[in-house]
Amino acid sequence: MDVRIPRIFNTFGPSMRMDDGRAVPTFIGQALRDEPLTVYGDGTQTRSLCYVDDMVDGLLRLLVSDYDGPCNLGNPHEVTVLELAEAVQDAVGAHPGVEHRPAMEDDPKVRQPDTAVAERELGWKAEVTLADGLARTVAWVRRQ
Repeated sequence: MDVRIPRIFNTFGPSMRMDDGRAVPTFIGQALRDEPLTVYGDGTQTRSLCYVDDMVDGLLRLLVSDYDGPCNLGNPHEVTVLELAEAVQDAVGAHPGVEHRPAMEDDPKVRQPDTAVAERELGWKAEVTLADGLARTVAWVRRQ
């Protein structure tokens, strides 16, 4: 059987469910309501966020490739949760601040994909910046 094995890392963009519990839609919703953004722990834990258009491009490239091993798809650029909260507030244009809550026990400190295989085998890498992706996502949310 001919198969492809994508390993999809954190992805965001239009059409996300705002109540799914992930940081980006939660932060956007809170900022749009002018509520403090909820940050668990000290906010120094990192996330790597890939805009959906980049993810779809990576998946399509993998689908039509001859590469049949596992392939990480995501954005290797890390930001702290506090940096993400600030970027969301900038994208929304409201700065209600953050509210710290106790850290979750199973929350990973670092989330960063190694995308070397995708770059080598597919000629792919994430192109949309966090700021641009957030601006597009916030615009979509506002239209809903």
